[in-house]
Amino acid sequence: MLNNYPLYIIIFDLIFGILFWAFIFKFFLHLFFTNQTKIKFVSNFFSLTDSIYEVINRIIPKFLPYPLISLYLCWLIFIIRFYILPTFTGFENIGNYVFYLEKSLIYYLNFKNLF
Repeated sequence: MLNNYPLYIIIFDLIFGILFWAFIFKFFLHLFFTNQTKIKFVSNFFSLTDSIYEVINRIIPKFLPYPLISLYLCWLIFIIRFYILPTFTGFENIGNYVFYLEKSLIYYLNFKNLF
């Protein structure tokens, strides 16, 4: 499966795919926890993603409530992964070179491929 994709597409999509799922996970954690939670894993995860927020602070609108920032960033990452990634290989590949991370997970978790 790795031979179908150029290395720069794999690296690009893996980075943005991990950020995408981390921000979705953060949104769902915000439904149940605050930033001042006593649970160590959740507080460490919030501090890690907050450091990412500080790096990309310029593209975050100031009018967004804090818990919705992660959904906004997920939307931006989705647009980048779905529309901008295929432009590196040509617009005829708009459905082929997107969501490599998810395709790989489904491929390796498929039980038919284990036997």
